[in-house]
Amino acid sequence: MLSSLAAGHLLLAAAGAQKLCPCDLPVIGSALAYYSVLSGTDSGYAYFAPKVGAPPTARFTIIDRHGRELVDTLETGVTREADIRVEDLIETMTHRRTDHAVRRKIAASWAATMFGRHADADAILVDVGNNRLPSMEALRGGEAPRWKSIFRARIVRAAGKPRSAP
Repeated sequence: MLSSLAAGHLLLAAAGAQKLCPCDLPVIGSALAYYSVLSGTDSGYAYFAPKVGAPPTARFTIIDRHGRELVDTLETGVTREADIRVEDLIETMTHRRTDHAVRRKIAASWAATMFGRHADADAILVDVGNNRLPSMEALRGGEAPRWKSIFRARIVRAAGKPRSAP
């Protein structure tokens, strides 16, 4: 019995390394997917791969009524725990199985935070993605990382919405 459980765990780890999700299996798929998340077998183990990519990030471009732009982030550096929560939300935005409606709700929530920080903002551009890193050889040859957007949205302040004091 114990060897069967160990073999099942190893199969889930192999599936995770191949980026296969057991959630599509009938009947027990959701239970296996839940176990995979809890045990970490869904991770894909990209950290140990030769082509480790940059983590996803969220960029916020704040645009005021004069067209001036300012870039901000959600991470504050105040506590590591708060920044980890932001990173977790960014990961949720980039996950292939996240519903687009959920992404829009998260982006709207983030934009509300930015409108609160920047009272003069008329629009917020939310851009979630990551830097595609070139190989070491290409980097030595002068190639720079390239930004790849996974989700983008422009959120405009509602007409007549009062601006909070800074």
